[in-house]
Amino acid sequence: MLREWVQSIVEAVIILLVLFVFLWPVSINGTSMQPSLENKDRAFISRFSAWTDSFGRGDIVVFDAEDFDENMVKRVIAVGGDYIEIADGNVYVNGEMLDEDYIAGSTYGDIKLNIDNDQIFVMGDNREKSTDSRYFGTVDRDDVFGKVIMRFFPLNKITIFE
Repeated sequence: MLREWVQSIVEAVIILLVLFVFLWPVSINGTSMQPSLENKDRAFISRFSAWTDSFGRGDIVVFDAEDFDENMVKRVIAVGGDYIEIADGNVYVNGEMLDEDYIAGSTYGDIKLNIDNDQIFVMGDNREKSTDSRYFGTVDRDDVFGKVIMRFFPLNKITIFE
């Protein structure tokens, strides 16, 4: 009886650790990631991706934004070692224009920037409604909490992000 009880506790702890590392729930606040993520959507993030530094260009990440009251959710546009240029409404990384079929609105700004190795450049998909690296600069990789891997609510919009 005691052995079964201890085994149940160990199994519960393992399940909680797996959920904590791989499927941590977050709530999306705001419209800066539309149409990919909507206000009040719920998503799972992988904290493991942040701990192992396994996120990159095109991934949607959650990070600590020092000058804001809450965490931010944005798409990684450029990583350390990249050269980003924003001109005439287009985004170029290392001289190649990005094909951004996920964005809404026009991309404003005039930026030419080399990204430091420990930094990322992030932008919201709803470019006209997003406060992002065009305004507050690059983000330290260490400030990233996790990579969005799945929208699970609302149920009719379940989406897996690769």
